[in-house]
Amino acid sequence: MMKGYYSDTNGEQSEIAASACTTILVGNQVTVDGSFIIARNEDHQAINAKRFNFHPAEAVQSNDFHSIGAMGNDFSYPAAINALQYTSNSDFDTDGTSFGAAGFNSVGVGITATETIFNNAQVLAIDPYVTTTGIGEDAIVNVILPRVHSAQEGVALLGHIIETQGTAEGFGVAFVDKEGIWYLETGSGHHWMAAKIPADKYFVSANQGRLVDYVADHPDFMASKGLIEFAQQHQLPSAENSESFNFHRAYSQDVEHDKTYNYPRVWTLQHLYTDGLTTQIDQGESFPVYLTPKHKLSVHDVMQGLRNHYQATPHDPYTHSNPNEPYRPIAVFRTEHSHVLQLRSQLPTAIGEVQYIAYGMTALSVYLPFYQGMTSVPEALMLGDNKADNHSAYWKFRKLQTLAMMDWNQFSPIVQQAYHDFEQQTAHKQTLMEAQYMTLHVAQPEQAVALINAFEHEMLALALALTEDLTNALFTRLTMDTDKLYNFSGA
Repeated sequence: MMKGYYSDTNGEQSEIAASACTTILVGNQVTVDGSFIIARNEDHQAINAKRFNFHPAEAVQSNDFHSIGAMGNDFSYPAAINALQYTSNSDFDTDGTSFGAAGFNSVGVGITATETIFNNAQVLAIDPYVTTTGIGEDAIVNVILPRVHSAQEGVALLGHIIETQGTAEGFGVAFVDKEGIWYLETGSGHHWMAAKIPADKYFVSANQGRLVDYVADHPDFMASKGLIEFAQQHQLPSAENSESFNFHRAYSQDVEHDKTYNYPRVWTLQHLYTDGLTTQIDQGESFPVYLTPKHKLSVHDVMQGLRNHYQATPHDPYTHSNPNEPYRPIAVFRTEHSHVLQLRSQLPTAIGEVQYIAYGMTALSVYLPFYQGMTSVPEALMLGDNKADNHSAYWKFRKLQTLAMMDWNQFSPIVQQAYHDFEQQTAHKQTLMEAQYMTLHVAQPEQAVALINAFEHEMLALALALTEDLTNALFTRLTMDTDKLYNFSGA
């Protein structure tokens, strides 16, 4: 796995294996179509293929959950009774049962898990992570989604697991349903808090705890039992006033590493979406938690945020061919997949909830829409492992991205323009398909489902065909350039 960092009991940073991501959450009052949006880049390893999984409803799940794959601890959880149908985006080596990353279930709850964060050294010295048996990123989607009927119920269940079994790592998790978005952050091995994102704001996070105020006994906040009392008992550096408790100061961390690895991503997104900010890029503690955008945000705006690499600035590592750039960009090559989950409560769940997924590096990939009502997953999405192949969707996208990185300035504009055009064409086709679905879903529900499935298979086939054409075009240009460079004929 890529290297993350935590502060040990002496306040020094050490390397750990961790996924590192960027999260964007948007309330429905500040989106162009009144939808809720939760989105994240999953950044880990370029060769770690992701697979799209469809999990049917089950009266009783066939097996208890046991951590496997990269996390590999001894966390387990009983099989779900009356398990709901849900989707996930799992690592290739987990048989679809682990590292689910994101998905929707059949009653309209969506999750993205997790944003890796780091709690401070003082609190972890008192209540450390339960690395041997606590819940980690690998378990959350596959344990929570089959069980919960609301976003708030998802928060409560995950919080209960953290309190009773502990957490193996620090993380932030977003939940969405038709009532809104909740975001949970760990505080220590057994403590946590969650807040309902204001409907008229957006929120961004980049590998750091971002929640600040906790208000006890308020409907928009939830937390572990004794959260404030624990901080007071152990004299954590919290600032409590008559109205709120500073969760960030007590439980999160701000260290030197954040100034180049985390702060620039949050600062860039906040300044991209909101005008008039005066915050400084290296002063993360001053960044607002929630902001109003300068204009209402679309799914495309969120995608562009997740594609950002400080373009048009001296900190763009790709344009300037600088792998030693100190600012960690949002779009990195090791991204396994990116997802933008959109919930439009005014539409039937089957088409109102859409996962837009880009496989591999966001700045060189295409976002493809996958509707909650899809029941037939295209085979190419269910293939791929840690060795390149000619069959999986993941590796077809990844091969093109690898080629484009050979000459970013020449090749990236070609790929980006082609995928931009494809996304616009796909959006038009979505509008037509959704209108047709609305005429079918009540009187002819089976045909309505078949319509969604046919759309998904066609859309992916077109995307893969375009990707193959682009790959061949780049190969042709590279061949010509190489021929010119090493042509010794003298003629």
